[in-house]
Amino acid sequence: MFDSLFILPQTTHKKRRTESEVGRSSFKEYLNCEKMIRKFKSKDLEEILRIEKKTFPKTPYDEPIFVYYTQIYPDNFLVYVEESSDKIFGYIIFRPGGHIVSIAVDPMYRRKGIGTKLMDDVLKVSNGNAKVEVRESNKIAQMFYKKLGFFQSGSIIGFYDNEDAIVMIYSSDSD
Repeated sequence: MFDSLFILPQTTHKKRRTESEVGRSSFKEYLNCEKMIRKFKSKDLEEILRIEKKTFPKTPYDEPIFVYYTQIYPDNFLVYVEESSDKIFGYIIFRPGGHIVSIAVDPMYRRKGIGTKLMDDVLKVSNGNAKVEVRESNKIAQMFYKKLGFFQSGSIIGFYDNEDAIVMIYSSDSD
């Protein structure tokens, strides 16, 4: 498989960098910045939509859906950001009680603990209880939740139109 190529602007010999080299550079920048989890702000919407489209290219939520969630769950729409620039690395939306509506991490920053930190905040707020529906075909998400201590409690036929959902539960009582 070939890496995507990026042409760096303003170079004299038009040096090209692979996507993995760009990723390493971005990761170094990520490591050197102060990060925090905070509530969603309206200025975050454009960046959230970008992450959403990268994460769910076939079925991304659109702007009106995110606006709706900011109105009904203003305290439960969290973003993981760099403090100085407000660069967003990921987000989570959840209902009171810990039912996960959506979680996404920018693909360039996955496997860095961002999703886990967002889930940790949900579990703190929801007294150690959470529930999520995951596409049956999304084995990576299922493994992520299992790693966090979720277990499969059932399935919902046709939840995603033409695909079933696996229902996964986390309960601090089952530890």
